Amino acid sequence: MHRPRLYHRPTEDSSGRREEDSRTGRGPGVRALEIAFWILLASAVYSLVIYPALIIVLSRFLSRRFVREPIRPTVSLIISAFNEEAVIGAKLENSLALDYPRDRREIIVASDGSTDGTDDIVLGFADQGVRLLRVEGGMGKSALTNHAAAAASGEILVFSDAAGMWSTNALATMVAAFADPRVGCVSGRVGYRHDDSLMSRGFAVYQRYVLVLRRAEAAFASGFNASGSIHAVRKAVFRPCPLDTFTDMADPLHAAMQGYRTTFEEEAVSMEESRSSVPDEFSARLRIALGSWRFLAYSLPRLPLLRSPMYCFQAFSHKFLRWCVGPSLPLLLVLNIALLNRHLVYRWMLAGQATYYGLTVLGLLLGRLGRPLSGLSGLVFFNLTNLAYLTSFLRYLRGERIRRWVPSR
Repeated sequence: MHRPRLYHRPTEDSSGRREEDSRTGRGPGVRALEIAFWILLASAVYSLVIYPALIIVLSRFLSRRFVREPIRPTVSLIISAFNEEAVIGAKLENSLALDYPRDRREIIVASDGSTDGTDDIVLGFADQGVRLLRVEGGMGKSALTNHAAAAASGEILVFSDAAGMWSTNALATMVAAFADPRVGCVSGRVGYRHDDSLMSRGFAVYQRYVLVLRRAEAAFASGFNASGSIHAVRKAVFRPCPLDTFTDMADPLHAAMQGYRTTFEEEAVSMEESRSSVPDEFSARLRIALGSWRFLAYSLPRLPLLRSPMYCFQAFSHKFLRWCVGPSLPLLLVLNIALLNRHLVYRWMLAGQATYYGLTVLGLLLGRLGRPLSGLSGLVFFNLTNLAYLTSFLRYLRGERIRRWVPSR
């Protein structure tokens, strides 16, 4: 006897969704996971690949020119220091040798309650016009810089670290950019002496990437970031740096808020030693990342969308999205695993992620064996930085602050 074929009609819930969706993996929950996965992936790819390529192409066709003339306004060179007796003497000798009229400059060493011989060494240069500004209590680098800037008399404020040794032409080169009335902030370039360690090699790869990008950004429109070890700002444009973040981030923002631009002077060089220790590099990256999240919170309500739209575009694309890569990577991995059976593409994606992390581990192992490869070392450094931004983001959510500035290089 022929039996009739039974047909089960999918039922609908109160919202009209068929229960078949849950059986086929097409429900709204799965779709939300897919959307989140592709948004995170697209943001990372855009920040790391598409934006750099776009800005490099644009800089070649829409390059802007800034006026540069050998002007000689009064300048105040501010050197931030905390327990820098090992390098402060050499730094002051280097500063006094800069190619700039001595009667048009002042050198201020802002000491953040140093407990070693830093202050005594600085006082030994008093007869050469070096001024010691000692602050008690360890206020931190941002507050120390604000204090020194308020005490400075120059038309141009120039900032440096004690460890950075400048090229002889660095000061004059940066000051020349202020001949253009549109320029409010000028950044020099930090060069590093590298050894064959894993971190040093990885950092060298990262620096090459950053240098290409900064050249293109400055040529296309305006820089949006400065180097803490070597940058300058008009005193009339300078605004106090928010605590728990950095002047090299705040000064370009404050300039953009007032309608000024930031330029990048590659020939003005500050040389430093790169770090060779993984813990030291991670500690430094962690501190930078924590300050970055605080700067993000400070800058978002102040972004000059109408006055400086290109600054906002570059800051969002290069910095803000880039900082989010660290917290995004573990989420991408978790989402990828959750979507593994959704489509073949997710299996290929997971294989790609496994290869990516496998190469990172290989690079770390080769570094430990004393045989680092530059490409893999760069991958290790990239992931170390991402880990720092992930860790610092969690600390930021807990309300942690940069309690005290301690030189790390």
